[in-house]
Amino acid sequence: MKKVLRKQIIEARLGISQEQRLQSSKKVMDMLSEEEHFLKADFVGIFYPTQNEMDLTPLIEKYPDKIFAYPKIVNDKIQFLQVDKTIELKKSHFGVSEPSYGFDITSKLEVIIVPALGMTKTNYRLGYGKGYYDKFFKVYQNPYKIGIIYEQEEVSFEPQAHDVPLDTYFKG
Repeated sequence: MKKVLRKQIIEARLGISQEQRLQSSKKVMDMLSEEEHFLKADFVGIFYPTQNEMDLTPLIEKYPDKIFAYPKIVNDKIQFLQVDKTIELKKSHFGVSEPSYGFDITSKLEVIIVPALGMTKTNYRLGYGKGYYDKFFKVYQNPYKIGIIYEQEEVSFEPQAHDVPLDTYFKG
């Protein structure tokens, strides 16, 4: 079920125009600028866009007082490394741009903005299928978790035991 949904959404995303992607990104950034958990947070996990995901990286410049971090897979687990102006990104073997080095601020994160292929109405995330975020959120339960999807990516599936619900999600 999830495998089929994943395939459909990834294919549909190929048809998203650059203009729609920019509009959706702006809409989500506007929503985040009114989200109290995000506004109060000093340490924020964010993602670098891949495969037609929304680009929320302008938040880094818009909120210079916050400390942002990108995820990096290390020993099959997610770590969040602090982003700065000199950050050097390298493609992982999954094709995701990750920081090649940086301060690990994983344990300090108060909000994590999570990429998703789909979200259920009960805040369960459809990811890319590797389970990295679910495993991460079983260990790090404190950060407020915000999923990000395009308008048409609300889905329904039966959550499995390893699935961890997010706190909320925004549709762009």
